[in-house]
Amino acid sequence: MKAHFEPLTVGYDWEMAVLRESGENVAEKDVEALSDELRARLPWAEPGTDLELIESRIGSVRSFGELLRKSERFDSELRKALSKRKWVLLRAGSRPFEREPVGAHIHVGTVRDWTAAIQVQNAMAPYVAPLAALMANSPIYRGRTGDYKSYRVASFAEWCSVPQPLVHPAFSQPDWGSDVCAKLAWGSTVELRVGDGVSSTRLMCELVMLVAGMMHHVSIHEAGRQLTEEEYHAIMINRWRASKYGLQAAFIWNGEVVPAQTLLTRMVEMAQDGMVLLGASSADLAVVRKMIRKRQTQADFQLAVFAKERGDAHRYTRTIANIQRDPAAFEKYLTRAPVLPVVEAEDYREELLGSIEVETPYPVLFRQTPLSPAQLDDVLAGFVREGRLAEGRDRLGVRIYTRTDLA
Repeated sequence: MKAHFEPLTVGYDWEMAVLRESGENVAEKDVEALSDELRARLPWAEPGTDLELIESRIGSVRSFGELLRKSERFDSELRKALSKRKWVLLRAGSRPFEREPVGAHIHVGTVRDWTAAIQVQNAMAPYVAPLAALMANSPIYRGRTGDYKSYRVASFAEWCSVPQPLVHPAFSQPDWGSDVCAKLAWGSTVELRVGDGVSSTRLMCELVMLVAGMMHHVSIHEAGRQLTEEEYHAIMINRWRASKYGLQAAFIWNGEVVPAQTLLTRMVEMAQDGMVLLGASSADLAVVRKMIRKRQTQADFQLAVFAKERGDAHRYTRTIANIQRDPAAFEKYLTRAPVLPVVEAEDYREELLGSIEVETPYPVLFRQTPLSPAQLDDVLAGFVREGRLAEGRDRLGVRIYTRTDLA
């Protein structure tokens, strides 16, 4: 089958927090001045700002070598500009005390046909969970920690990366914020939005190669594949598991339980042909492959620092930003980090039930689970039949639910 991407190109929108040495955010006007200076120094770069974040936008490139050179050059110039101002970077998927998440969005082009782009979007849906697990990097989020390795994914990135629908090309419209979305209304790419902000330049470039290789693969081998309701249900449960357990997750795959490590190892092989078109191969994914082998994520790195700071999020923020003055800090941690075990998943139904209290409105529950509305309705109806939930209506007729053990 003919590939949908002609030629195969890559790019990214990589958000990074800029902090004062005290750990406080730099004002947006100051971040804007920083991005202006960087654009003047590097005319080919297009850095911008987003909610007090500096956003690196390398643009469209056609090889791994070009991506790495430009990314490392931008990183060097950014660090020089920050050092002059006595500011530091926080490369993570969240700022612990801010509402806004921090993402790393990967663009793969060049695709000009809408139907082709939607086919890739749909075909990538099963692979969202393993990629989210690999990129998990927000375990401290708005003062919360301990339940998820990616609170950003679990919270749908505050509605900037929502669980992906499956759509028919003839009935679809341009979409801004799903986990994977065709971006022909803004450019000739398909975008992966589910990824948390990334800790290092090398890792960012490796992730771009993996995602591009996977999109190339599905465009040839899986475009037009029809997913069943059972498969879509598994995709949503896998998304939840990825956000909670990272690379220690085990996913539901073709009716079997498959560790994230096994699935991502296969994906590296599947991505090979596409990576070759970009002058790369699986040998270039040294950091990614070590993460997969050890089941270690950037979130685990953050949690190790957080534990050393005895759970003080303010000290943690300053410490992790100072550690990240070393561009290879995460890679050095990974070298000495232990292999983590696969974690047996909890029942997602029980976690959903635990989020329901007294007269919890039905719309609130959409934020508690990646399940589709139809899937959510089935689960709630099951709890009502089992006598674990009481269903009612508020004064406007909206469904409300109360756990019977709290009534």
